[in-house]
Amino acid sequence: MSQVIRGCPMQAELERILANRQIQTLLQPIFDCQQQSPLGYEALSRGPSDSPLHSPLELFFQAEQQGRLKEMELLCLQQALSCFVQQRLPGRLFVNLSPRVLLACQVPELVALTQTAGLSCQDLVIELTEHHPVNCWEDIQSQVALLKQAGFGVAIDDLGAGNSGLRLWSSLKPDFVKLDIYFTADLDKDLTKRQFVASLRDLAGNLGCAMILEGVEREEEYQCLRQLGIRYCQGYLLGKPAQRPGALFGARSDPAPSEQEVIHKVGQLAQSAPVLSPDLLCEQALQLFKQQSEYGCLPVLGKDDKPIGLLRRQSLLSHLAERFGHSLYAKAPVSRLMDTQPILVEAEQSLIQVSQQLVAKNSDEMDAWFVICQQGRYLGMGRIRELMRRLTDYKLQMARHANPLTLLPGNVPIQQALTRAIHRGRPFWLAYCDLNHFKPFNDVCGYDRGDQMIKLLARLLRKHFTQADTFIGHLGGDDFILLGEHGDWRSNLAQLQAEFHQLRICCYRQEDVRRGGIVGQDRDGQERQFPLVALAIGAVCWQPGLPLTQGQLSERLSQAKKQAKQQADHLWLETPQQTGICA
Repeated sequence: MSQVIRGCPMQAELERILANRQIQTLLQPIFDCQQQSPLGYEALSRGPSDSPLHSPLELFFQAEQQGRLKEMELLCLQQALSCFVQQRLPGRLFVNLSPRVLLACQVPELVALTQTAGLSCQDLVIELTEHHPVNCWEDIQSQVALLKQAGFGVAIDDLGAGNSGLRLWSSLKPDFVKLDIYFTADLDKDLTKRQFVASLRDLAGNLGCAMILEGVEREEEYQCLRQLGIRYCQGYLLGKPAQRPGALFGARSDPAPSEQEVIHKVGQLAQSAPVLSPDLLCEQALQLFKQQSEYGCLPVLGKDDKPIGLLRRQSLLSHLAERFGHSLYAKAPVSRLMDTQPILVEAEQSLIQVSQQLVAKNSDEMDAWFVICQQGRYLGMGRIRELMRRLTDYKLQMARHANPLTLLPGNVPIQQALTRAIHRGRPFWLAYCDLNHFKPFNDVCGYDRGDQMIKLLARLLRKHFTQADTFIGHLGGDDFILLGEHGDWRSNLAQLQAEFHQLRICCYRQEDVRRGGIVGQDRDGQERQFPLVALAIGAVCWQPGLPLTQGQLSERLSQAKKQAKQQADHLWLETPQQTGICA
């Protein structure tokens, strides 16, 4: 790197950029595949276009060499905030900070910069990128905890590219993890990458973290990541970095629903089909195919009716059509020509689980049929076309009844979920979440802040209840319903309540926070001060044999919510002594 520019040292060029605040900010969209809208925008900083420090690598290298990295990164942050606010872009702003600068900053300093620009801390996600070994793990953990407490989102950038990504992920428990572009490139062509991304997707879900796949440049990569269940992505295909991002994202296919939404089982798709024994002659199998023209393949069963292979019509015909093929294969057993690694799925798997399993296979050779088993034994054949039709129908049904603000299932799906839970005959739990003193907050602070608080609660519900068997519904307003069978749900409810208590401050005005509440009118028209909004949660349990109708169970849940609103900690869980049921 040259140290002289037109007769001036590099230090002078950096000084000029800092003094004149000559930072260019480009914004690149981060796409939400589920909502088909931007999750937010990442700010990318550059030096002046005519400067040797235009490249971000050159710019930040010189700032670090000259001991002015903090000054440079905070200037980039301020410019990004200003650019984002001036354009009134939707979603959240993602900005990069190095761990060493983060440790050199005070969190109140970052809060002040954010609020001065006109954003709440909840609107900002701080991305940490680490390309050098990190030794101060405890200090970073403490600083990130303070960031979260203030309401900032936290992301780990370029996971897989640096030295400490997995340890950062494990230690910091970020809200987002951005997977390096290496894993996106040719994702549709590389089975190993798909399996790796799928494993990281599952890990992220278990940790309550959202994954963002970077570097999406081809339509095939985009379609593949959607089929893998990746909700968020970023790349040139979806929008290039620009000073003023234009209209976003051309028309795209409807996103696949999340596993939590799809409760239909694949066993419903099982169709009867002729089965083959491994010693059946190929010429006999050919006659079966002629009689069953709708099937492109037939299952081969071994002992105990367990599938051991799949005989494909096209493969059989190709072998018989070869020179001397009839002589070689007509009297041969089908075990000689069968595919010994058929696609096997269990009847109890959800449709989305099966669709992800099918994608994990080599899609170039994916047949139109797959084998459905019941505890390992053959049940029937399933057709991919019917699987996709069911998924589409369910997605349309959910869209008709979803709450428009949170896109969570509304009243009709909630009642359907309760009916199904009772019909299954297995113990389950129900929780009713409601916000205390929300109406005066909404009336005084405005509907924008009210919507912001409701979306905050919806986001935390998704974060703390990631189990596939947990249903999250939005009755409307500030009322939410949870239904589940497993998991440490009591602990999850307490953690949900604690995190909401920390983050609710971001929705308030500064004067409300200093005062400790809202001054507004009560139902009698009298002016008084209302406390800060609190999350009240009432929960009940159900077991088979409990003499309650669905309507009576709903009434009991409403009573539990009322009890919670009266408790000092706003949490009321029905005990076994009160119901005689599950602890």
